[in-house]
Amino acid sequence: MSSIPQRADAVLEVNLAAVQANFQTVSAMVGPHVKVAAVVKNDAYGLGIIDVTRTLAAAGCDLFFVGDLHEAMLIRSSMRGATVAVLCDQFTTLRKYYRSSRITPVVNNSSELDAISAAGEAQTYFLNVETGFSRFGLTFDDVRRNYLSGTFKRHPPSVVLSHLACSDRVADAMNVLQSNRFRAISNLLKPARCSLAASAGVWLGKNFHFDIVRVGSALFGLNNAGIQPNPLLPVVKLQANILDVRNVPKGEAVGYGATFRTVRDSRIAILGIGYKHGLPWACGNKISVRFAGYSAPLVGRMSMESTAIDITDVPEAVCLPTVSVELLGESFTVNDLAAAADAYAPEVLMRVAAGCARRYLNVPSALRSSRVRTD
Repeated sequence: MSSIPQRADAVLEVNLAAVQANFQTVSAMVGPHVKVAAVVKNDAYGLGIIDVTRTLAAAGCDLFFVGDLHEAMLIRSSMRGATVAVLCDQFTTLRKYYRSSRITPVVNNSSELDAISAAGEAQTYFLNVETGFSRFGLTFDDVRRNYLSGTFKRHPPSVVLSHLACSDRVADAMNVLQSNRFRAISNLLKPARCSLAASAGVWLGKNFHFDIVRVGSALFGLNNAGIQPNPLLPVVKLQANILDVRNVPKGEAVGYGATFRTVRDSRIAILGIGYKHGLPWACGNKISVRFAGYSAPLVGRMSMESTAIDITDVPEAVCLPTVSVELLGESFTVNDLAAAADAYAPEVLMRVAAGCARRYLNVPSALRSSRVRTD
């Protein structure tokens, strides 16, 4: 059974050159005195942490944030020189692995800071402070207590960071409130470098850039702040094969719940993609696909492994089984799909990336000799 190839009716193409271009766009926006760090947690938003980090390193990125120690070790195994910081993992119990592999922990609470202090030896670390997100980070009282006890004098953080809650809404007063709180803590600790803005925060302007911006979703073409004109290139293209074409008489239902009924004698094509592949169930009857210069709407509720499109107005000659149609690309992006399904764009990207076969395009020449995953 293992020799039988796995069928790939839905394929997500990842344009690595576009990832590099988006990194360079953000770098140009923040200027030469602000470092652009790449957030590649959760397998680089599902797009492949090794290939994405190598691509970004080739573009000049040398600071990466990951979600856990396992991801950090994956990067370290293929990249010796870069700084790799773990946003949240069990530093107090796994400290020896951080030290042996030169992984930088992000300290999120007093117990982790106590573990650094108790060790009595130098440990490079980043300090996360709470400014209004109420998820991770030392509160102002935590910071003040440790400052007064001399903890930060004995063991200073190399970077102090925080996370904005409302950066995708430019006019939200929370942005200014968090910035003021962050400045108060930074002025107290006077770290070597400070970092407040993630992807959407880049568009808030220079007052939010500080020394480092931590960019994740923007690298992968997601315009979560809704900036127009959009300066980011789309990174992914989603395609699915036509599996079957069938004639459906006027007045007949298509799919679960009979949410779509034909208003004429119709031709319906069945695509090899469904919610198993990460396509949002809510986008049925709301979006269209593109192929051969034509557009065809998704009709009816999708199934686990298939969905239907109405190809009545598309010439029969281009609607053959095995023909690929495009669901995501330059003209209809992940942000567009998320809006149509009332979903969150990074979630949509990660689900589609996890559910579909993945193919890389425009691999940088420096990486072509290394193994690039296509699955």
